[in-house]
Amino acid sequence: MAYYTVKVDFETGEVNSRTGAPVVTKSIFLVPAEHVLEVETKIGEYLSDSVSSYETTQITKTKIEAVLE
Repeated sequence: MAYYTVKVDFETGEVNSRTGAPVVTKSIFLVPAEHVLEVETKIGEYLSDSVSSYETTQITKTKIEAVLE
């Protein structure tokens, strides 16, 4: 199993008064998965109840070997 970091932009519902562009909040998630398609599925399921609009901007395979509890 590998670990992936997933960068996601959430729209806040606000608009930048200078540029008119939507204001976004950036978040990073750590997702254990076998391949990128599984990562996309897990993120989609996790964020399915999100009330704000979001966009996955980057998925990167990490060098993390294990997460110890």
